[in-house]
Amino acid sequence: MKPVVAFSALLVLAALLPVSYQRNVENPDFKPNCLVGGPDIYDPTQAEKVPWFDVNLDLPPRQRFKQIAAAYKDDIRAVFDVLNYFLTIIPGVNAWELIGNVTASALDKGMIMNPYKDEVLGIAEVLEVPIGNLVFLNIFYEMSRFCTSIVAQTEDNKDLYHARNLDFGQLFVWDIDAQSWGLTDALKKVSVNINFFKNGKLVFKGSTLAGHVGVLTAMKPHKFSLSMNAKVQPDLINVAKWYMGAYENTDLQFVMYFERWLFENCDDFQCARQKIAEVKLLTGAYFILGGVNPGEGSVLVRNTTSVQFERKLFDGDNDWFLLQTNYDPDKNPLFIDNRRDPGNACMKKLTRAGVGMKGIYTVLSSKPNLNKTTVHTVLMSVTKGYFETFVQKCPNPCWAF
Repeated sequence: MKPVVAFSALLVLAALLPVSYQRNVENPDFKPNCLVGGPDIYDPTQAEKVPWFDVNLDLPPRQRFKQIAAAYKDDIRAVFDVLNYFLTIIPGVNAWELIGNVTASALDKGMIMNPYKDEVLGIAEVLEVPIGNLVFLNIFYEMSRFCTSIVAQTEDNKDLYHARNLDFGQLFVWDIDAQSWGLTDALKKVSVNINFFKNGKLVFKGSTLAGHVGVLTAMKPHKFSLSMNAKVQPDLINVAKWYMGAYENTDLQFVMYFERWLFENCDDFQCARQKIAEVKLLTGAYFILGGVNPGEGSVLVRNTTSVQFERKLFDGDNDWFLLQTNYDPDKNPLFIDNRRDPGNACMKKLTRAGVGMKGIYTVLSSKPNLNKTTVHTVLMSVTKGYFETFVQKCPNPCWAF
């Protein structure tokens, strides 16, 4: 069996796992714990621990991310080590090498578009790691973001706050002594903020992971904001087909690259909303979008070709906030992963009068929205231009997912 076929078969099998099994039950071991109304836990000075870098989009692509790669060389390589160790569970197969070789072949065939291809090549030169594994890591982030995103309108309609917990690393090497996921811990150490400049002017700012050339959460100050949550059952069959060359010479896009493109080409909420609705994607996703005008907040539920449906602020039962995890709004979440109901209850306890950096941070610091896979928390005020990223640790007892 050819390596690309073998790897694609693994992806298809993963897609067929029974993750859609759902029940409405409460986890008896870890009760939800909303911190709203308790002690003040919001400390904006803690956001200073996540560093800021500038990326000049006028530079040749291979040079743009080299300073970040150099600063985090050892930590990014540590992420590689966790994945390599995890993949040794397949006896007699060097799965990490197989993945790298297959992905490098896709890169050689031109299946990764520029400038992103050259940006990743530049990072790989600094890290001295196989290019295929680095490209796979970028793709992997696209498929596995288990997150909670919130957009909420203030009581006076003068501001909208947008926030997200990035959850990543579940099932990847449980550290018994630390009571944490090895991959989550490794990713916390590579959390960074980036200011993207072009023609000497700030275009947008975002939070991401060093070694990744996309953005995970981003904002164009005083214009719009965006976070993307992966679906609990991503379109792995499409990814397998991509690896096998089925989508060569098509206009399908990876979400991670499309997000970058969106901020470089749109200047307001309506433009971003239209482009999100029109783009053809390799995998479906949830796009959580915020703007500066009253009511500019939406969750667009996307499949690969179109918008399945859209939830809007002040539309029916949605009222003054929208909270999105990794499940379609009309579907029940997995019984071991119900962050939606506790998150909605905590937001209602906060009330619209409490919407702000402090209030939203408190909600996202409440269990189970804060859990053992939470890498970092991002808070944004689109109107004021505030952007803060916090690396958090969930105190025991805490949900492992």
